[in-house]
Amino acid sequence: MKYCARILFSCFLLNASVTHAQSADNQAKDEHSMINVKEEKNAGHSTHPDAQWYPNAGLGLFIHWGLSSVKDLDASWPMIPGRALANKVLDTMELLRVIREKDYNLKGKQPDITPNEYWAMAKEFNPGSYDPDKWIKAAKDAGFTYAVLTTKHHEGFAMWPSNFGNFSTKNFMGGRDLVKPFIDACRKYGLKVGLYYSPPDWYFDKDYMNFLYYRGPQKNPGLPVVDADLNPRTTKKTAEEIQQHQAEFATYVRGQIEEILTRWGKIDLLWFDGKAPIPDGGNLITQDEIRRLQPGIVINPRMHGKGDFITFERNPPKEDPGEVWAEFCNPWTGSWANSNTRPFRSNGFILGQLVACKAWGVNYLLGVGPKADGSMPDAVYKNMKVVEEWMKVNGAALQNAKQLPVGESASVPATAKGNIRYLFAIPQFREKGTSDEDMLPATDTTLVLKTTMKPKAVKLLGAAKALNFAFNNNEISIELPASLRTRLVDVVQVEL
Repeated sequence: MKYCARILFSCFLLNASVTHAQSADNQAKDEHSMINVKEEKNAGHSTHPDAQWYPNAGLGLFIHWGLSSVKDLDASWPMIPGRALANKVLDTMELLRVIREKDYNLKGKQPDITPNEYWAMAKEFNPGSYDPDKWIKAAKDAGFTYAVLTTKHHEGFAMWPSNFGNFSTKNFMGGRDLVKPFIDACRKYGLKVGLYYSPPDWYFDKDYMNFLYYRGPQKNPGLPVVDADLNPRTTKKTAEEIQQHQAEFATYVRGQIEEILTRWGKIDLLWFDGKAPIPDGGNLITQDEIRRLQPGIVINPRMHGKGDFITFERNPPKEDPGEVWAEFCNPWTGSWANSNTRPFRSNGFILGQLVACKAWGVNYLLGVGPKADGSMPDAVYKNMKVVEEWMKVNGAALQNAKQLPVGESASVPATAKGNIRYLFAIPQFREKGTSDEDMLPATDTTLVLKTTMKPKAVKLLGAAKALNFAFNNNEISIELPASLRTRLVDVVQVEL
């Protein structure tokens, strides 16, 4: 797209925020394989006027909430043991021991929770302090422009009283609707409404699927197919039973998708996560059918293989994705759903990822998880307040800002707005580090902007005095002393 900028920025991004996430990136790829995320292809995007907010949305809030909050677990995946088995070939004696003791995580003990124990948390899930108005107001103040709520994760529990299946608030909590208050709050504060929905459903599929992490049996074919108690299955379904189950699965998933598209009025974004594990599972409802129900909706590609934007998870893009809509999602802690007991990443790191994404025209979807009672952990509000205060000083560098024009480039991530350029000085961290303790001391820095336009003024946003700079051979060199640096992202404004 912008070749020179791509080279400089790619080097920066690889050094600043990719190294730490390589293992997480592999984990994301493995999880995507298990939930049948289709290869994402760029097939253009919606031209509907109501969808055009998306490419310049900037910052979104990804809210993972469900049964896992009862025990402060991550969403869904704790019921799937066996990741360790995916990286080791067991000899016969060790294989027999693992099966006998159900030591699928190779830690000398049984998994912390079985699928049936996980689903039993539905009896305890009754969020009496649910206050999405408070969530979304704080998000609005912090500069978030859209929010996405998990209406149903892979665990299978629907957060609204669904007429399809038997595992939703219709069967628990007296039919209470947990989705509508979230949507109402988004509309009240002007955030675009996003709904996450997982077509893979481990509860609906519980009598048919293997609950071992899928690459474990691939590496060790002697492992059994295990049931929802993590015991070897002793019966096998007939072809007729499987066919009937697949037909019911298709009706169930399509029915729930139609419900979330028609129950609460206008929905701005639909965030799929995989496809149902049945024949043609990625086409149970087509995008044309979705748009007939919600003409201006934005759809991600994880069910159909193509959508309005491409998604990056846990590991940011390694190069400019080009003239496409794109989004990078990452949890504020190390867990999508557990923001209550997990440590938060440094806000210098988080804001660094935000501005790095913005410089390539990529939205940043930042993940948090409410508690079982429906309240958001205090740490979420504390960190949102930090982002809010940063936005008051530096938000102009993101709001309605674009990528650098063709022919311009910078030594750091940068955005443009009219004749103004914003250069982002991002804190550096130790390798694999993302906490405040991992942040390296600031040093005197020279920022470089290549442009044919002459500089008129250069200043550090939030600082009282101008910065020293030089302009030679279509290159602006700006001196940013360590004494002026903060522990967040510092933004240099260049007026041309």
